[in-house]
Amino acid sequence: MTDISATSQQTLDSLLKKLGASPAPTTSNTPKKTQLDQSDFLKLMTAQLSNQDPFAPQSNDQMIAQMAQFSTVSGITQMNSTLSGISTQISENRIATAANFVGKTVLVPGNVALPDDTGAISGAIDLPSGATDLQLQISTYGADGKPGPVVYTKSMGPHNAGLVGFEWDGKVNGVAQNKSRYIVSASMTSGGKVTAAPTDIYAPVAAANVPLQGADQTLTLGGDLGVVKMSDVRAFKY
Repeated sequence: MTDISATSQQTLDSLLKKLGASPAPTTSNTPKKTQLDQSDFLKLMTAQLSNQDPFAPQSNDQMIAQMAQFSTVSGITQMNSTLSGISTQISENRIATAANFVGKTVLVPGNVALPDDTGAISGAIDLPSGATDLQLQISTYGADGKPGPVVYTKSMGPHNAGLVGFEWDGKVNGVAQNKSRYIVSASMTSGGKVTAAPTDIYAPVAAANVPLQGADQTLTLGGDLGVVKMSDVRAFKY
């Protein structure tokens, strides 16, 4: 629909008057009309039919074209309204879905891992391509946030591209390490070249944040591990 300017409104009123149709009266209590609607279209079409030349009536093709044009514009307006409602519902459902993640454990990109209730940590290595050899290394978390002494290593052999899961029980020679967090790193061998491989870790979800309109849905991880986007979650578990 198009906003009606003062000049356009005068032109419309003049046209209606010539066609024998009086414009709707306005009062101080009547809100100013800013859009043409179905009643305006029907009024114009009726006035046009009533005042057409009986010896040269409007053709069926012209009538059908006018009706189709109005139906198209009306349909687009209704569709926009429907899509707006759907968008609102999707946004609300997205927040509700994110809230269900609170208390769960999600797999997200990162290298700082928090042990679970049993002292174990788990995650995955995200191989961008196939590897002839894959090495996992877990270190303590230093006071400066850098890796401390290595407490666990594992040779995981060859793997195709994709996620390769891992889990460590948090024990060295049967003795629980009881650390509050660890740093995970991995390396892959491909084509005779050794490179670092990205890692994902399972972390607890402490809160689901309500985003601003159009913003990404985010989750706050426990243990001060930061905030991640819902789209970054690779997997979740109870």
